[in-house]
Amino acid sequence: MERAAPLSRAVPESAFADWPRTTRVLPWLAAALTAMLFVVPIDSMVLPVPLPFDARPDRLLLGLAFVVWALVVAVAVPRRTEEGGGHRFGAVELALVTFALLAIASVALNLSVLQGLGEASLASKKLVLLASYLAFYVFVVSVLRPSEVPAYIRMIVALATVAALCAIVEYAFGVNVLFRAAGVWAPPGTEILSDGTVLTPQGRPDVTGPTRHGLAISALLSMVLPLALGGSAFARSRSDRWLYTVAALVIFAGAVCTLRRTGVILPFVACSAVLVLGGRRMLPALALFLVTLALLPLVAPGAVDDVIDQFSATNQTAQQSVAGRTSDYEATEPDVRAGALLGRGFGTYDAQVYRLLDNEYITLTIETGFLGLAAYLAAILAAIGMALRARSRLDPEQGWIALAGVGSALAFLFANAFFDALAFPHAPYGFLLIVALVAISRRAPALVAGKV
Repeated sequence: MERAAPLSRAVPESAFADWPRTTRVLPWLAAALTAMLFVVPIDSMVLPVPLPFDARPDRLLLGLAFVVWALVVAVAVPRRTEEGGGHRFGAVELALVTFALLAIASVALNLSVLQGLGEASLASKKLVLLASYLAFYVFVVSVLRPSEVPAYIRMIVALATVAALCAIVEYAFGVNVLFRAAGVWAPPGTEILSDGTVLTPQGRPDVTGPTRHGLAISALLSMVLPLALGGSAFARSRSDRWLYTVAALVIFAGAVCTLRRTGVILPFVACSAVLVLGGRRMLPALALFLVTLALLPLVAPGAVDDVIDQFSATNQTAQQSVAGRTSDYEATEPDVRAGALLGRGFGTYDAQVYRLLDNEYITLTIETGFLGLAAYLAAILAAIGMALRARSRLDPEQGWIALAGVGSALAFLFANAFFDALAFPHAPYGFLLIVALVAISRRAPALVAGKV
C-alpha cells in the first residue's frame, strides 16, 4: 500500500508564498475588507439578512472571515501557510481592550436607566460597532506577514486614489459614483440610507465618497496620505516613486474637494509629521507638497477658494456654524459631572436628542467618563509611540512605514477633535488598519527591507 505524501508536500507551493501571489485565503479576506473600506458605503447600507443587529457589509464579511479563520485553524494545514504568526500584543492592544471593557461597563452599570430612557438598544448597536473595529484589527494583525505589508500598502494607496478620484468627480459633477455603484450591485432588498449627494445647511455640496459624511472621507484620505508621501521618497524604483507621487497629489486633492476645513487641516498635520521626522530624504516630498498646493487650483478649480472662504473671519455662515457647536461644550458640564468616572453609557449620547458636539473626546467623556477617555487617548498615543519606536530601530529603507504611521495616527488624533469619529466607521477602520500594518512590520524588520 502506497504511503501518503507528507502534508507539507501535499500543500501547493503557492500556499507558502506572500500575498498577492498566494492561495492562502485569509490574506485575501483581509484585502477584501480593506477594499470595502475605500469603495463601499458600509455605514449607509443594510443588507437583507436577518440578524439581531444591522446587517452592514463590513460586519457580514468580518463574520465570514472569522469563520474561515476558525476552519483554517481546525484543519490539518501547516500553520505557516495561513497565519501571519508571531504577533505579540502590547500597549496598543492593552489600551484598546481596556477601552472596550470600560465601554461595556459604562452600559452595564447604567442599564436600568438606559432602558427607562429607551436608549439601551442604541448602546447595544454602538457596542456591536466597537466590536467590529476591534475584530478588524485583530484579524489583520494576526493573519498578515511582515513581508506582505509593502504590497498591502500599495493596494491601500491605490484604493485611496480611487476614492479620492470619486470625490473629485462628485465635487465637479454632483454624482457620487460609489453610492450609485452600490445601488447597482447590492442584492434586492438592500436599504441604502443616503445617496450621498446632498447639500449642507450652508448650501455647499456634501462630498462624501464612500462615507456618510465629508468629514469621514477627509479623515480617511488624510490618514493614507502619509503612506503615499513616504512611498514617493523611499520607493526603490523611479517608476514607483512617480506613482506614489501622483497618488499623493490625487489623494490631497480629493481631501480638499470635500470642501471641509478638515480636508486641509488633517492632511497638513499628517504631512508635517512625516516631513519633519523624515529628514533629508523627505526634501523631495516637501517639494511635492508645495507643488501640490500650487497645482490644486488646476486639479480642483474653485475648491480651494471655497475652503479658504470657510477659514475667513468674514464668512459669517461658517463662523456661526462653528460657534453653534462649540457653544454647547460648556453646557455639557452637568453631563460630565454626573458620570465623571464611567459616564452615562457608551454610544448613548444621541446628537439628535441632546446636542451636536462634533467632538469625540467630549462625547466619550459624557458616555464613558474620564476613565474611558483616558483609555481611548492611550490607544492613540500608544500607536504613535509604537510607530516612533519602530522607526528608531529601523534604517530609513525600512522605517518609512512606521514614519507614515506616525502621521496617520496624528491625523486621527486631531480628527477626533473635529467630529465624532467613532460614529463613522471608515475613520476608525482606517486608523486601525494602518496601526496594524505598523505593528506587523516591526515583527520581522528584515523581511520588509527593500520591497517597497
